[in-house]
Amino acid sequence: MKAGSPEPEDEAFLSACWSATGGNPLLLKELSEALNGEHVEPTAAHIPQVYALGPRAIARRVAMWMRRLPSGCGPLARAIAVLGEGADLSHAAELAGLDRDDAMEAAKSLERAQILHPVPSDDTKSRMGFVHPLVRAAVYEEITPADSHRAHKTAANLLRDSKAEIEKVALHLLRTLPSGDAATVAMLWSAARSALARGSPETAAKYLRRALAEPPPTGDRRDLLFELGSTMRRVDSAAAVQYLTEAHELTGPSRQRVEIALALGDALLALRRSEEARAVWQQALAGTAPEDTELLYQLNACILSIPLYEPGRPDLRQDILGRVGELRSPKPSGSTGGRYLDCVIAGHDAVIGDPRAVVRAQRALREDTPALPSDGQTSLSFGWLVLISADRKEVLGSLDAAVEQAHRQGSVNDLTGALTYRAMARLYRGDLDEAAADAADAMHAVETSSLGLRRLVLGPVQAEVQMEQGALSRAQATLEWTGVPDPAPLTGLMYYVLYSRSHLLRLQGRTTEAFHAALAAGQSFSAAGGDNPAIVPWRSEAALCLHLLGRDEEARTLADAELKLARYWSAPRALGRALRIAGTLSEGDADVGLLREAVTRLKGSPARLEYAKALADYGAALRRHGVRSQARTLLSDALDIAEARSAAPLIQQIQDELHVAGIRPRRHAVTGLQSLTPSEHRVYDLAVAGHTNREIAQQLFVTAKTVEVHLSSVYRKLGVTSRRQLGGRSEQTDATEEPE
Repeated sequence: MKAGSPEPEDEAFLSACWSATGGNPLLLKELSEALNGEHVEPTAAHIPQVYALGPRAIARRVAMWMRRLPSGCGPLARAIAVLGEGADLSHAAELAGLDRDDAMEAAKSLERAQILHPVPSDDTKSRMGFVHPLVRAAVYEEITPADSHRAHKTAANLLRDSKAEIEKVALHLLRTLPSGDAATVAMLWSAARSALARGSPETAAKYLRRALAEPPPTGDRRDLLFELGSTMRRVDSAAAVQYLTEAHELTGPSRQRVEIALALGDALLALRRSEEARAVWQQALAGTAPEDTELLYQLNACILSIPLYEPGRPDLRQDILGRVGELRSPKPSGSTGGRYLDCVIAGHDAVIGDPRAVVRAQRALREDTPALPSDGQTSLSFGWLVLISADRKEVLGSLDAAVEQAHRQGSVNDLTGALTYRAMARLYRGDLDEAAADAADAMHAVETSSLGLRRLVLGPVQAEVQMEQGALSRAQATLEWTGVPDPAPLTGLMYYVLYSRSHLLRLQGRTTEAFHAALAAGQSFSAAGGDNPAIVPWRSEAALCLHLLGRDEEARTLADAELKLARYWSAPRALGRALRIAGTLSEGDADVGLLREAVTRLKGSPARLEYAKALADYGAALRRHGVRSQARTLLSDALDIAEARSAAPLIQQIQDELHVAGIRPRRHAVTGLQSLTPSEHRVYDLAVAGHTNREIAQQLFVTAKTVEVHLSSVYRKLGVTSRRQLGGRSEQTDATEEPE
């Protein structure tokens, strides 16, 4: 690197030097001299020293250049450093205290010195920027804190007066010192609303926190706290509680106090602080005027949700459940609050297994009504649960809309809720890859927030997907991720975790432990009033454990009890499962009739994986009864569905059955375009159209990781290894389809 020495040959080292200087010849020379002075060898192992020495070397070079330039260059360079890349030269001149001609001359000198460069612009204004971010940093760091405050304050006023976007103004106000200026508070508040409108609550919160520090006029503090708390609910419930609590305390009896209470209670519930949430809501209910039916609906919906989130607490449940009965009979209005209340009452009805819940949930979530605000997702989730448990196809449309809305608003809270229930819906349909992708995205979002309550539903959903895929070690890790100890506490939303724990223990061969976990799940679910096997099929899980323990009579008693409940609820997936398990545990010829009914009930339903299980068990029963030809057809059909969904344990079960029977399966193609799930097909279409993973993720409102998961599945099903090969498959059609 010295003069006359050979050029470095290490490409990575050269690339690092280029990156550190932007390829600017003078900066490269300065960096080279600094590296030589420190005797740095030009190899990849010394790249960290490039990035450590580069800024210091460039800062020294910039300081030397600035001392040699005319006097107006320093103020102009500092003004542009304050204004940022693409600064309007007229603004920079005003900020630097220069007239336009002097500013133009200074800009030319700075350009010749390779400190500034012209920035292309769509307007007619002259705009300037620094040749490299490190050069700007070197200039900016020479500005004292007091001068920086004044400069950014002036820059904000200049941009405001020139009608610049309010968030560009706010970026400068963030760098000023608090001074009790009401105009600063107003501009930051306006910028926060702009950030919220474009779906960036974190940025909005940054502006609002700075406005709070200004501080605002006394009369505005309460409203600012409420808006900041409401904004933080989208991304961090723990932080939201702090601001909403103060806003609540500052507000006297009024409608606004009730609105704050609704938001505060919701944030507390997300943190599993249900007693505090209930106290806040009950107090608000007592202070709400009888004629304000909308707020009464919303408050009652919130209060009635508590027993579903916090079973096992009779003191919390007794009076609340009495109110459910009072509110169930009258039909709530079609208002937002009325629809929230419908969802929660439907949730209570579904938990006890009352099929009238379905009509109520459909009324609340029907597509021809306006979209419900995301603030009520605590209530909405019960409507989703009802329709998922009833195998209603329309629930996916509602969930898709909720996911899209959450992405648009940048709400981590709402996104995790919508993704959790969409993953559940896809699991019950047997769309394992899609369910896993949704659950993985939701788990990532939960880990970046304080949404502990979500883990208790989300973890079991993902664990069930993993068990269906045969990934037992991953399922165990996922259940540990929920944070639920073993043994689980008697209070809290534990029944999903306990049920999945039982399922996993049985698959691991720990049958006695699995049986006790299934009973614990039943105890937890019963504490919430639960009796619906479409939500927690603990009886059939316990029955399978008893069968493995040689206690068949007890097993059949539990299986028959679940079948009776499933018939009353009448949804195909739960009924088909109950029939299938009762059939496999029955004596004599009764198995064939029950399994045949399971296949019939499931055939036209969206629960494709449960249908495949019923086909497999029915086929096995027919094989045992000597009906070999029909058994082959059923087992082959089941195998096609299981392979299309990568349900490894079921695939193995069917293949073992075929092997025992000496039957060669009829092979149907489970690859090709027709084997793709709807989400995989959407990703495939966009990939074939030339979109990048990032662009696909933005269009479908999913993460880039989810796109990668879908593309991997598409590659596997289409038998290709790259995007280039995808286009050639777009005109092909498959000769066979999976049985529907």
